[in-house]
Amino acid sequence: MIKILHRYILKEFIGAFAFGLIIFSSILLLDQIFQLIDLFLSKGVSFGLISQLFILILPNILSLTIPMAILFGALLSYGRFAEDNEITVMKATGITYKTLSMPIVVFVVVMSFGLIYFNHYLSPATHKYFRTLYKKILMEAPLAKFNAKTITEIAPYKIYAHEVDSKNNILTGINIYKFEKLENKSEDRQTDYVPWRIAASYGTIDVDKSLVILTLYDGYWQRTDPYDFDSMIHMNFKSYKFTIPIDSNIKLSDTTLRELTSSQIRKKIKEFPMNSSEKNVYTNEYWFRWSVALAPIVFVLIAIPIGIMAGKGGKAIGFGMSLGVIFVYYLLLVISMNVGEKGYVPSCYIMWLPNFILAIAGTILFRKMLKK
Repeated sequence: MIKILHRYILKEFIGAFAFGLIIFSSILLLDQIFQLIDLFLSKGVSFGLISQLFILILPNILSLTIPMAILFGALLSYGRFAEDNEITVMKATGITYKTLSMPIVVFVVVMSFGLIYFNHYLSPATHKYFRTLYKKILMEAPLAKFNAKTITEIAPYKIYAHEVDSKNNILTGINIYKFEKLENKSEDRQTDYVPWRIAASYGTIDVDKSLVILTLYDGYWQRTDPYDFDSMIHMNFKSYKFTIPIDSNIKLSDTTLRELTSSQIRKKIKEFPMNSSEKNVYTNEYWFRWSVALAPIVFVLIAIPIGIMAGKGGKAIGFGMSLGVIFVYYLLLVISMNVGEKGYVPSCYIMWLPNFILAIAGTILFRKMLKK
């Protein structure tokens, strides 16, 4: 009988968990989905590449939404049991709260251990492959990075285009800006930083291995004279080929913090001097992954007693409480990250603050439930 009951509880929980996972993931994916649709419809990127990008985005989203969905699933399922008086019936047959809680607790503990590997290794690997694939898209469809009437930054260059024609690979109303630092010092110069600008009626863009190549037409090049601010160097051109090295400027091949596995982060931490801001950032990321991976355990400590004690209106209470707990947890997490990055409290302590507070609250609720 107990096995049948456990299967029934798990079935109810997994259904609510899956529903919550879809809802929360869809909300966080909404902005990325719009960008992917724009790449497909406006930028000419193939559907196959778009599908791969979408799949590679999911792990980074799921690392946040799985804990949310576990909380939501536990609150909703146990809230439904309480609302339909099934908890009362189970208690009348001699079933303890421990028996009622055990299948979900075991499921969540296993899920949390899976999230540890997921956050430390799988998610960084997919994030790294995402950037590699995005670089491939830029090679095949260089205008994918550009939007009309928007400034696009490529290293020291800021590029503005009034219109973007992705199908014909044409930019119109082009302006390229750079704030250039002059290396050789001179007492005669009024400044060591000189702004310059290239403007063109239209142009095309191509990517060739390590170069972004802009071919510009009907424009001019302007630069302030560093020795006389009232003077300006001005040159007109019919056509001009402007190149930007990818490797040194776009730096798509560089590995970002989110792409490093946790073992790589630990090695990097040892390389930084004590109390450096870079070390704090890397240490924060490392303990953030641990904290979020184990969040489902503290979430379920709170969710089960709230759901069981909800009574009438249990499902509605469960839905509202899940949003409230999620808000409090991630608010505490953001505060902890800021405190850790500034070095006020070591990250190995402060990043556990949200889990610690919710674990205390969950323990109190569990004791209250057992006494009921």
